[in-house]
Amino acid sequence: MITYEGLNDQLLGILVKKERPDLASEKERLIIEGANNKKQLAEIEDKILQVLSGNKNILTDESAINILTASKVTSNDIS
Repeated sequence: MITYEGLNDQLLGILVKKERPDLASEKERLIIEGANNKKQLAEIEDKILQVLSGNKNILTDESAINILTASKVTSNDIS
């Protein structure tokens, strides 16, 4: 179903692409970067869940601590 807002967004996108191609390419870059960041965060969450689901004590498991530390750094960089 076509909505007024959807059509308006499409027309605005066409106009911006014609008048300011630099802004259009920046928008596309940001959209791709946002998708990559979401994918990275999902991978981080999976690693953390895998570490937490292990039978080992995470406080004494050095690899678990390293994974959690690296995950925190990466998450902060994305934010």
